[in-house]
Amino acid sequence: MSLTVQQVLSKFPGWQITDISGGWVAMRVNFVPKNSGFSNVRCGETLEELAGNLHAEIRQQKSRPPAVGK
Repeated sequence: MSLTVQQVLSKFPGWQITDISGGWVAMRVNFVPKNSGFSNVRCGETLEELAGNLHAEIRQQKSRPPAVGK
């Protein structure tokens, strides 16, 4: 079963998802600082790939606190 944009948005609040030529882009609604070690933009060729990349981003965020003042 293919994912829909609404399903991905509901799983990953705080991200905007845009269909671009050849894939999908997710951008944070509230950007994190450049030196935080986290991504403000994630991409995927399919919604499934994008969801996997967003899941990895969230998992990384939960596993370590952001860098501060570097």
